[in-house]
Amino acid sequence: MRRKTPAERLRTERLITVLQAAFACIGAVFVTMLLFSTIASAVDLSDGAFSVMSSIALCAGCFVASYIAAKRRGKYGIKTGVVCGIIIFLAALLCGIIFVKSFSAGGFFTKMLIILICSSIGGIIGVNSPRRFR
Repeated sequence: MRRKTPAERLRTERLITVLQAAFACIGAVFVTMLLFSTIASAVDLSDGAFSVMSSIALCAGCFVASYIAAKRRGKYGIKTGVVCGIIIFLAALLCGIIFVKSFSAGGFFTKMLIILICSSIGGIIGVNSPRRFR
C-alpha cells in the first residue's frame, strides 16, 4: 500500500470539509424548518410569514455551512464563506428550476444577496472563533 502524496491529502481534506459543511447546512435547515413547522401548526400564519420563515431557514443553513468550513480551514473566512454561499445558491437555484419550473429576477437577486451575506458572516465568525478541537 502506498502513502498519499501531499496533494492527495489536501484533496481529501477539502472533500471532507465540503461534505461536513453540506451536512451541517442540511441539518440546520431541517432543524429550523422543523421548529417553524411546529410554530405554524399552532398559529395561523399568512403566506408572507412562510416566505420569511423559509428565508430564515436558508440563512441559518448558509451561516452554519460557512462557519463549519471556515473553522475547519482556519483562514480566508470571507472567501470560504462566499464560496460556500455560491455553492448553496447554485444548489438552491437548480432545485428551484427543477421542482418549481419558474424563475423570477427579483427572487434570484434577493436570494443571492441573502445567501452571500449570511455565508460571509458565517465565514468571518468561523475563522475568528477559538479552535478547541481539530
